[in-house]
Amino acid sequence: MARNCFLLILFLWLSGILTEGGTINQPNVIVRVSNMTESMKQDAIRITKQAFVKFHGYSAKSRSSVAQYIRYQFESLHSSSWQCILGKDYALSIASENEKRIILDIDRVSILIFKGKC
Repeated sequence: MARNCFLLILFLWLSGILTEGGTINQPNVIVRVSNMTESMKQDAIRITKQAFVKFHGYSAKSRSSVAQYIRYQFESLHSSSWQCILGKDYALSIASENEKRIILDIDRVSILIFKGKC
């Protein structure tokens, strides 16, 4: 039993899920482009980190859930018509409302959050 616990902890530590303090590793978020207010930008960073922790990062299995979570959380704070696109490789051309767009990088994944003109 103790050996199994040790192996599980070793696996989690080696896979980067645990930090030295024994807590879940918070992903590093880089703001690439933003024309949001500072408070909206901080909300985007916080919600994105929460999504990546909740769904254990980006994978083919979790990416839709991550995008939905970010969108719904942002809509609950800042009204409707928000969109979230995430991926490792995409091109885009969007029309968004002024001060309502941010592009974040997290774990080699880009996240675009914007308010559409609906």
